[in-house]
Amino acid sequence: MLVLGATACGGTADADPAETRIVPVDGDVAEIVFALGLGDQVVATDISATFPAEADALPEVGYQRALAPEPIVAFEPTIVLATDLAGPDETLDALERLGIETVVIERESAPSGPGDKIRAVGAALGVEDAATELAADVDARIAAGIERAAEETAAPRVGVLYLRGENVQLLLGEGSGVDWLIEAAGAIDIADDLGVVDNTAINTEALIEAAPDVLIVPERGLESVGGMEGFLDIPGIAQTPAGADGRVLVYDDQYLLGNGPRTGALLDDLITEIHGDNR
Repeated sequence: MLVLGATACGGTADADPAETRIVPVDGDVAEIVFALGLGDQVVATDISATFPAEADALPEVGYQRALAPEPIVAFEPTIVLATDLAGPDETLDALERLGIETVVIERESAPSGPGDKIRAVGAALGVEDAATELAADVDARIAAGIERAAEETAAPRVGVLYLRGENVQLLLGEGSGVDWLIEAAGAIDIADDLGVVDNTAINTEALIEAAPDVLIVPERGLESVGGMEGFLDIPGIAQTPAGADGRVLVYDDQYLLGNGPRTGALLDDLITEIHGDNR
């Protein structure tokens, strides 16, 4: 199994890209492959691939955190692309034993992360020039967003929640992939104040005390708790300034959590919506 750091460079795929059969088992990696012009080489994805529509329409091999080798092998891939979220390790090892090149790209929760991930995918697929160009565009838009956010005079307190029904209700923190975006948008991440690394279950008292001005939730997560009404019924939410004022921002899951080619656009949206009342 080949593990590429987000800053990896240089081609690693020996096959002609035109003959490559790609299975990305991560939504943002699939999005990158399509953005690099290789979407017609993707034969299947995992269920997290929802953008672009062409990726969403492809057959699915399961979920990246709970993969089995058989559904992947059935599509006869020449390369499987994953991030370090993918697993279990036994499945990835099995793919390697079967002679399927398996590339794991390490995630980087930082402004440089999206561009570096694009370059790593390009290196794995032998399309470095296209990846360099796309990554440069993403890097430039993120840098412009950070510069724009620096002009804001207020720093709202923001919390990002990950929800999957009643059983999974988490506050996302350091290293989650969205933490750097909150800072880049000129806001204060309440997870930092609470010492949250990666994620932690929502604690009612701590959430109320943290007093977020804005809460951010993925769209599917909001749906899983019954929409905005169900969200406000989660203990503590309505008692925060964000809940009381209705300052809840909802974004498509892959757009918010992916750190992919659209991250610069997401940062622009976050700056506008987080600081909306302060302009």
